[in-house]
Amino acid sequence: MAKTVPVSKFTELRGLDRISHITHEMNCLFRVISQDDVGIDGEIEVVTPKVDGNGYETSGGIIKVQAKSGTSYVKKDHGLTFATPVRMDDLEYWNHCTFPVFFIVYHPDDDALYFKEIKTYIRETENVWQTPLEVIFNKATDLFTANAKDNVCEHAAVSPPRISFDQQERLYTNLLPVKRLPKTLTYAKTRRKSATRIREEIEGYKPPFCIHDKHLYTLSDLRNEKNVLREVCDVNTIEEMPFSAWMDDFDLRNHLVYMVNQLFGSHCYQCGLAYNRDFKRTYFPRESDDDTDKSFSRTWRSLRTKRDAPPRTVVQFYKYGTFTFWRHLAAEFRFEQFGEKWFLRITPKYLFTDDGKKPCNPTLVGPYTTKLKAMEHNPQVLNHVLFWGQTLANGHSRIEMTLFGETLVVIEPEPATVIAEFAIPFDPATHEEEPSSPQLTLFGLSDMEDDSNEY
Repeated sequence: MAKTVPVSKFTELRGLDRISHITHEMNCLFRVISQDDVGIDGEIEVVTPKVDGNGYETSGGIIKVQAKSGTSYVKKDHGLTFATPVRMDDLEYWNHCTFPVFFIVYHPDDDALYFKEIKTYIRETENVWQTPLEVIFNKATDLFTANAKDNVCEHAAVSPPRISFDQQERLYTNLLPVKRLPKTLTYAKTRRKSATRIREEIEGYKPPFCIHDKHLYTLSDLRNEKNVLREVCDVNTIEEMPFSAWMDDFDLRNHLVYMVNQLFGSHCYQCGLAYNRDFKRTYFPRESDDDTDKSFSRTWRSLRTKRDAPPRTVVQFYKYGTFTFWRHLAAEFRFEQFGEKWFLRITPKYLFTDDGKKPCNPTLVGPYTTKLKAMEHNPQVLNHVLFWGQTLANGHSRIEMTLFGETLVVIEPEPATVIAEFAIPFDPATHEEEPSSPQLTLFGLSDMEDDSNEY
């Protein structure tokens, strides 16, 4: 009589195949343990490049692996974290092992693997032995990909060569290249001395403007009779000047940046974002006031991997004892000039509020913020930058800032990069183009679009 093979067996095998594939991307070895499995499914052995560059050699560093696959092992999925139930005898067995143990779970909905070094997790997690027995995974920091090579080496007590001068590496910045800036400004004499007074005087939306030397300058066209700024100008003195005329003067350039920032603020509002003046950062607000909605997330596609990334939690409600707060994904944006090029600099941040609007007392969330940022390394920060680029593109291939239907500023959503003449071995950022191919540099990354005039 034929033996029955449960469907769960194939799910288990697919999970092990995925672990094997990723381990091989690290240039490490993976072996499945098929006999006497009492809590260990396989092992990873770290191999390192030979000194003479001719192949690899074993290092003696081995990590045991316990793998789980399927929706039954994904509980309490809150967007940023999820839990996997475990048994007491498994926890005790892993804790008494004399070798490091990776607990790896395949999340079907995310199509991703997440891992914890379980002995470290037990040692550092409060109340880990109390029910419900479970392992909590952080989706931002616990992804098991080729990027986890350093973690594998660390837990296996192996130190691979840190730098290879036989490879190149693409280094990402947090700077989005500006492809187009406004061509011209219009200006006219005004008796108003304060921009604040003008904003109070005119109702509704005011186009970006500034006051300088008894004149009002704006990115909008003062010759258009529907322009509300005409109310505070001497329309008989309206003139036009090229945007580039202010670029060489430090003070005037600051005025330009100020007006472009005004335009950028309007663009962020159209993208569903909010701005906090006290902390000077743009953030994702709560999408509803319904108290049953405790988490909000957005889907996105990584421009680096060209693949759909796991949905990113942008707003989340947290409760620690009597202390409750909302955590918002946020960023500080700043237009900066390097050489002859302009960029939008992105500095990833968080904003914490009591109710989704009022900022929390900084002394209450300060320690939590420090702990949170300490868990974010280069890959996590880069994903923040890539995600913000996608958010600002708002469904388009580029970030386009418009004013009255006219596109004034165009920004690339993918950060500027440079090619380093050295690389971290096996890092996913390793650059594999032929040496003779054109290389990108930060200051010569791209020219302004032909139809925008050089500035």
